[in-house]
Amino acid sequence: MRRKHQKMSVAHISATILAACVGVFVVPMPMQAQQKTVSLENRTVRDEADRLLDVGYNQLKNGSPREAIKTWLYAIGYYRQVNDQAAISYTLARVSDAYEMMGSTKAAQETMLKRIGYGNALLDQGVVLKETNNLASLEIAQGNLESANKLSQKALQISQDYDQPLGKAIALNNQGQVAGRYGEYLQSLKLYYASIKERPLRDALGNGYTYVNSGDSLMALDNYKAAIKDYGMALTIARQYRNYKLMSIASDRLIAAYLEVPNFYRIEELLQNRSSLALVLGDRETAAIVQRYLGDLYLSFGNLPKARAAYQESYDFAAMLEDTSSLPLREAYFKLQALEKL
Repeated sequence: MRRKHQKMSVAHISATILAACVGVFVVPMPMQAQQKTVSLENRTVRDEADRLLDVGYNQLKNGSPREAIKTWLYAIGYYRQVNDQAAISYTLARVSDAYEMMGSTKAAQETMLKRIGYGNALLDQGVVLKETNNLASLEIAQGNLESANKLSQKALQISQDYDQPLGKAIALNNQGQVAGRYGEYLQSLKLYYASIKERPLRDALGNGYTYVNSGDSLMALDNYKAAIKDYGMALTIARQYRNYKLMSIASDRLIAAYLEVPNFYRIEELLQNRSSLALVLGDRETAAIVQRYLGDLYLSFGNLPKARAAYQESYDFAAMLEDTSSLPLREAYFKLQALEKL
């Protein structure tokens, strides 16, 4: 009985040390696939691991990703005691998500690589595929195109070998982004539209972001009408699922595209909606900037009363910011002053 107590104490101390070193934790890799059998000899340890997993979720939900990571590392220590490698793999996915939220790209990548090790040991190619796609996305964001291309090709091969439509759609989208970064816009469009065709209905939002990417390639080809169509599809999907982030991105892209056509009345509508969306999100700085653009638009129409009202709203929103010397506040002030001289 004493030996068992000592074993648990050592494991608890190890988990504590892991949690204290959030930035440089080490999760031992599985030694062999046979270890996937879970020992339930100590139900208390397993229950504590599950409890910590839930605590971490709540911490992340409340905006504390660093604390969530610490808690999940404790959970991983307990899952190791009962040899539940599937639970460790699942928890590692949560840890990498939290690292991404914090902007800790290197730590997120290291965690994803560890999870790929567990996926291989557990013969779970779905895990390997997902993390390979995630790694490719991070490499694209960092501009490491050669590495991203290799990873996306590997992910595409896995998705084809194991009939994984969602993984295939993501891999094709990543390859499209790589092609776009290399300036191969026609090739990127082929890949984006292939991605949209492959993506399951349950991931409609993923298609929304792919439409944004295809719109970007069309803009680069000066095909503004086609770009407007794809950005419009992205906005429609975003509204359908009330995804404010995608709504913001698609709206900004549409405004830029309509400036090229141009269609100023459509731009007016989009700017008004974008300002309202920024306020819903509590982003007064963006609301101030959008209202200034709206004022510029009304001024180009020669509608001075509407321009003055828009500039005033821009000033009012900017004045609510903590930084009273912010650029949006100064710009709105000078716009109002210039208007008075007209």
